[in-house]
Amino acid sequence: MRNGRARVDVNQAVVLCGGLGTRLGKITKRTPKPLIKVNNKAFLDYVLLNLTRFGINEIVLLCSYKSAIFFKKYNNKKINNVKIICVKEKKLMGTYGALLNAKKKLNNFFFLLNGDTYFNVNLRDFQKKYNPNYFCSIALSKQKNISRYTAVEKNKVDTITKINTKVKKKKFVFINSGINIINKKIFNIRTLKNKSSLEKEVFPYLVKKKKIQGIYSKNYCDFIDIGVKADLKKSHNFIKTKIIKPAIFLDRDGVINEDLGYVFKKENFIWKKNIFKAIKCINDNNFYVFVVTNQSGIGRGFYNEHDLNVLHSWMNKKLNTTGAYIDDFFYSPYFKRSKKYSSIKYFNLRKPRIGMINLAKKKWVIDLKKSWVIGDQITDIKMAKNAKLKSVLIQKKDDIFKIIKKKLIKS
Repeated sequence: MRNGRARVDVNQAVVLCGGLGTRLGKITKRTPKPLIKVNNKAFLDYVLLNLTRFGINEIVLLCSYKSAIFFKKYNNKKINNVKIICVKEKKLMGTYGALLNAKKKLNNFFFLLNGDTYFNVNLRDFQKKYNPNYFCSIALSKQKNISRYTAVEKNKVDTITKINTKVKKKKFVFINSGINIINKKIFNIRTLKNKSSLEKEVFPYLVKKKKIQGIYSKNYCDFIDIGVKADLKKSHNFIKTKIIKPAIFLDRDGVINEDLGYVFKKENFIWKKNIFKAIKCINDNNFYVFVVTNQSGIGRGFYNEHDLNVLHSWMNKKLNTTGAYIDDFFYSPYFKRSKKYSSIKYFNLRKPRIGMINLAKKKWVIDLKKSWVIGDQITDIKMAKNAKLKSVLIQKKDDIFKIIKKKLIKS
């Protein structure tokens, strides 16, 4: 319970990909809007990769226009171990109708977003603030030019009181970013037709019933929508400058948890003081959080990779309750006498070598000049030096939250 209400886990993301993209003219004649290439990569790929940072288990793509292209590219594929499934909408039924069409595939609570919009929202922070008594919660952005967007007004307790409102020109207002948490109870609204729009019909109805929430945070930033040509043009520079982030590479045992030796069970996992605050601080300051950890216990046969992945998933679930998250985990199972894990491939992953850093660089766009390694062993510091990264060696009694807040974030 939180503030007298039940907390929910949201582990599914649903992406609306069915629009015709008529405002882009000839550009979408052959290519669906979310698949338009931005810097030689489909725009939707950036959206999906970003989703995998938050521990999502499944992504559902709702497709209509040229749906066969989506099915071929994504259906039953995985990105960072997150499964993607596609659902076909035979005829355009509006955004609410698209959800109804996929109803059997949807969890009780799910993130909903647009395939042509990138909004740098901490989804776990958004989830933490969500009140499941609402049928829908909207992540709000503050914008000045709102001619293309839905203006929103809310009260002090975040209940949306007006939607599609008219505002004075040049005034900063809340807009619907297109990122939502949906409660499946929304499908119990019998007065709505199957063919209907969330923004035009469903959301105004929820406003009247006081069943829609709006959440804004100053950390909800970096918004782009490629729905018109001018913004599509801007998106190329946006991708280059906004998606790149510095990273904090954290050792695990001794930094995140007490080093009790070959920890692989949650029963033996003891969190270090203020580590939840520390990771949330890193998240809020737009850094990636990567765990880089030597795990020779795998090579020694004490536990296996599945055991380790289960523990890491559990760690993120616990962090999610505070709005924090770890973007990705990298580990080295190397042990010199192991039959399976003694090859040069695994040897190069083991600190102080930089194999884990290189894996992170391949998967994510990282600003290495502003990145740091935090560890409690000399091997961590040597790895940082070998990778030409800055580093901090912490002692057992150090408060990592204070170190991050004073030294790293302001650097």
